[in-house]
Amino acid sequence: MSKTASPACDAQSGEVVSSASVTRAVLEQLVKPFPSGAFFLGEHLPDTVVDDNRQMRRLLVRFARLSEVQQMAQDPLPWTAYTWGRVFCEEGELRWDGSEGALRVVYLGQAHLLAEPLQASSRPIEGLKRYPTTYYLFGERPRDVKPQEVGVAPEEKRRLFLTTRIPRPLLYPAELLSTTKRVTLKIYCYCDPADGVTVYFRFAGLEAEPVPTKTRGGRS
Repeated sequence: MSKTASPACDAQSGEVVSSASVTRAVLEQLVKPFPSGAFFLGEHLPDTVVDDNRQMRRLLVRFARLSEVQQMAQDPLPWTAYTWGRVFCEEGELRWDGSEGALRVVYLGQAHLLAEPLQASSRPIEGLKRYPTTYYLFGERPRDVKPQEVGVAPEEKRRLFLTTRIPRPLLYPAELLSTTKRVTLKIYCYCDPADGVTVYFRFAGLEAEPVPTKTRGGRS
């Protein structure tokens, strides 16, 4: 994946970092301050073999809108059950890791998205430079492939991306980016100005690379 970086700036006023060990039942409360359009990215490590269950295999790595996963009460893999997860938007990110038993959560971003259970352990981010960078995600939006040909429902067409590097369809929450050829992930890095070392980083959102428009002569 390639990346692009932008000039650094001072860490934004009002940004904080907080971490704690919580139960999975608390995750619902921790994401309540996030807007409905925030993104959810989860990866699950199953405790049993997942072989021919195509739906379950596809859910092992899931990228969707937070509002979408919250509405699926009968989902075979609830969003709070993912081993690793992130909920993020421009203003902040909550991420968790449950791979070692206890669920460890970290919040980084604007204080107004910090839920009450994490407020006691929060501290302001000071003395760091913040700069945005973007990474291209794998895959391009297919032009000549029907969703059904790769086992994807027709209604998922706007989210479908394909690449020969990964032998399965990629579904990104880019349904509002109808002219997208490729999708980039925006990340904020927080660096120590003394030595340039990255102290923190967080996901901030998705951005679109527009599909080139053809001009006369067939070139874009």
